[in-house]
Amino acid sequence: MTGAGARAALYGAALATGGAFSVLFTGETHGGLDGGFGAYSVIALGGYGAFLAMTLAAALAAAVGSAGRCRFILLPPAIVLYTLIAVYGRPPLFSLAGWRELFGRMGADVYAAGETMYVEPVPYDLAPGLFVVLIPVVMVVVAFATSATLYERSPVVSVVVLGITIGVLSTVSFEDGVGPFFAVFLACAVALLLFSGTGPRGAGTVAAAGVVVAVLLLPKAPFSEATVSPGLIDWTRIGTGGTSRLDVQADVGDYLTAGRDAELLRIRSQEPLLWRAGTLDHFDGVRWTDTTEPGLDYGEEVSEYVETESVLQSVQVLDAQTEVVFGGYRIINTSLEDAVPSSDGSWYVDRPLAEGTYYRVLSSVPQPTAAQLDGAGTDYPREVREKYLQLPESTPGIVAQRAQEIQRRYAPLTPYDKARAVERWLIYDGGFIYNLDVSYRRADRAIEEFLGEGKEGFCTQFATSMALILREMDVPTRVVYGATTGEQVDDDEYVVTGSNMHTWVEVYFPGVGWYPFDPTPGFTVPEAMQANAPRPEVPSVQQNLAPENATLRDRQLDRRQQDRPQDSPEREREAAGQSGGPGQQPPVWPLAVLPGLLVAAVPFTKRLLVARGRPEDLYRDLVGRLRDVLPPGGGTIADSPALTPTERLTLLAGAAGVEEGPFGEFALAYSGYLYSGRSGAGERRRLSGAYRRAMRAYGRLPWRRRVLGAVNPGSLVVRAARGFATARGRMLKALRRGRGAR
Repeated sequence: MTGAGARAALYGAALATGGAFSVLFTGETHGGLDGGFGAYSVIALGGYGAFLAMTLAAALAAAVGSAGRCRFILLPPAIVLYTLIAVYGRPPLFSLAGWRELFGRMGADVYAAGETMYVEPVPYDLAPGLFVVLIPVVMVVVAFATSATLYERSPVVSVVVLGITIGVLSTVSFEDGVGPFFAVFLACAVALLLFSGTGPRGAGTVAAAGVVVAVLLLPKAPFSEATVSPGLIDWTRIGTGGTSRLDVQADVGDYLTAGRDAELLRIRSQEPLLWRAGTLDHFDGVRWTDTTEPGLDYGEEVSEYVETESVLQSVQVLDAQTEVVFGGYRIINTSLEDAVPSSDGSWYVDRPLAEGTYYRVLSSVPQPTAAQLDGAGTDYPREVREKYLQLPESTPGIVAQRAQEIQRRYAPLTPYDKARAVERWLIYDGGFIYNLDVSYRRADRAIEEFLGEGKEGFCTQFATSMALILREMDVPTRVVYGATTGEQVDDDEYVVTGSNMHTWVEVYFPGVGWYPFDPTPGFTVPEAMQANAPRPEVPSVQQNLAPENATLRDRQLDRRQQDRPQDSPEREREAAGQSGGPGQQPPVWPLAVLPGLLVAAVPFTKRLLVARGRPEDLYRDLVGRLRDVLPPGGGTIADSPALTPTERLTLLAGAAGVEEGPFGEFALAYSGYLYSGRSGAGERRRLSGAYRRAMRAYGRLPWRRRVLGAVNPGSLVVRAARGFATARGRMLKALRRGRGAR
């Protein structure tokens, strides 16, 4: 009997896992005020939404998983009833037309959910179909995890199932929120393992508490980045909203620590621009740093012969602190009295700008023509060559290999041609994929892996690669860090969040100055910054892209809509949010995970049913295995209740084509157990030995038949139907007795 402490820990871990599913959703409904949910649905309750629905689903599943031998019979109706009530509210109990309408609506909602999962990245807006798909997943996972501890005496299985589920959620979601659920789960998992043994001892309890504290607090220690190696999983960033990053990333300070949804800046600007914060010029093989010194000349920032456009911006600092001044390149004046310009065209202040700070900047945005850039030549000042052509001695050979490959492929003649060639290769032709969830084991080999077989990353990897390859091609470059335009919330007004933090590249052209390039797939330099020399269009490009922010995706969608006829079907689909363009990376994981969970649940359930090792469990397991390797309908030969165990097993073994002798031996032993009344240890050992010999005979079947039999749910359906019929018979018998008593 599982003690109260173990049960409490098990239920706590289950509720934490269910609640963790809420990180897959935003707080906004999809398609109107009610989002398509019923008036009395759980999700429609103000202020709770996905968290309440998923937590209640986990609670109900834990209760069902604790219901003894009826647990797997109760689970399917519990899933159906709770899903209907949680999503659509009060069901039409006595209306056939109402049920028909409800199921038709569910079908349409699930179809729309499939479109949403394919097209949109996590997190999703609240939509009925998504809950119809995900609530059953929560309940199946929690019910099996609960059953594993309470009835199969396998708490380790419960911890693994629930832990992997939270791990998957933290992987697919880049939002804040998984951390608290992981902390609760970790504490409950350790408690469950302690209470499921001989009981918590003093030393064991102290050690377990120390493990929990270390896991939760060590990643936050000041020395964690230098001493904790993330390995295959970046544990230092679980639940923080950050992504696994290369150490070469141009760190944007404290901005990302507030989370991807944190609103950092509110900017009013006459033009949407890239909000530049600073530049990095020196690469040591692991990370970029800024080595410029104020007051020194490293080449002209913008030549006097280049046309410029003046853009005024008003900036309000929101949930952030910063010592750099954000604004469009090139800032020529600011209202901040203590702001000082740097040699790289950026500005900084001595004291951090705190939340609520408001300032104005005036930018003179350069507008060189393509002819000016192409004819700039290579007469670089000595200071520019020394600082912006620097490469470390440890630069991997693949950088030079890629530079030679690009030279052969595109045959660029001028530095401007080389810059556009590298940009095009990284975005379109090189086979690279935009992926926020990337982690490279060794920082000193990150670029080598990225340019080699990895070919997955986000803005940092792409900007670093372009800068290094161009330096290898003798073109001066620097990496820029700042933010993309952000979300437009009003006319000429933009909100910059953590997800908008970005890096790109600037290339130096004599007689022109520095000019921006963005080699990250799905991104481009705003039109106001490249009006006279835009990135060349590349037709018919098929690329797996995923922008870091929704605003960029919206602008790309608007641009494509303007280029199509107003009544085209493609335009109508995009207006409905159902088209995945080159600015999107279809997150296909939900469509793959759900069928995989359902398939994996079949052999997992069979294993749970035989885990107790009782004689009847072994007998049912052998019968089920033989039934499941037969063609559809082949197992009906053994359905007659008049058959003895020996007749049933030998019939099925003969039909399946396995050796009948070991199965007949087990059947005889089982019959002796049933009718002799002997249930001692010797009798159980005899049955176990016969079972192992029968399993060896079964193992001689071709592996393909055994695999198909393992995932065939036929025997489970038969057992569930018989269990339901038995329960129904008992209920009817009890009712008849009740009437007789009256």
